[in-house]
Amino acid sequence: MVAVFGALWLPCLILCLLGLALLIIELMLPGFGVSGIMGILCLLAVIVIEFLTASATTAYIVAAVLVAILILMLVLFMRSIKGGLLFRSPIVLKDQIEAEAVKPSSGSLECLIGKKGTAVTPLRPSGIVTIEGKRYSVESQATFVDRDAEVTVVAVDGTKITVA
Repeated sequence: MVAVFGALWLPCLILCLLGLALLIIELMLPGFGVSGIMGILCLLAVIVIEFLTASATTAYIVAAVLVAILILMLVLFMRSIKGGLLFRSPIVLKDQIEAEAVKPSSGSLECLIGKKGTAVTPLRPSGIVTIEGKRYSVESQATFVDRDAEVTVVAVDGTKITVA
């Protein structure tokens, strides 16, 4: 193995595994941070060490294998986003607002106080509620109200409707 991969094959293997592990960690964290940069630097160090201690052919083979592994990791990551473990993560926001609320018609909204309605979208804390067949853009007193939950109008301030 020393004849093929050079005298530093064990540190190269450790750097390669460390670099791949750091890139996997980076895929699971939002943004591009320290673990991604360190993972890329570890993989580049493996290629440079192979160029310096082994032959150029070995370095090209190592680079090609690393690129293939990175492409495979990216494909698995994209697949995970669409329906895998990452998609089921509580970190990923999956709900979308599907419909717009109607603007309140002329007149006072004070008559809505005490009326019950159903949340059309999750209220985080704002969203859309149906009250007596009409949709209103509202804000909840709580930090989060699930979709299809029953809510009651507790306050109206101009066009701002607050529900609980």
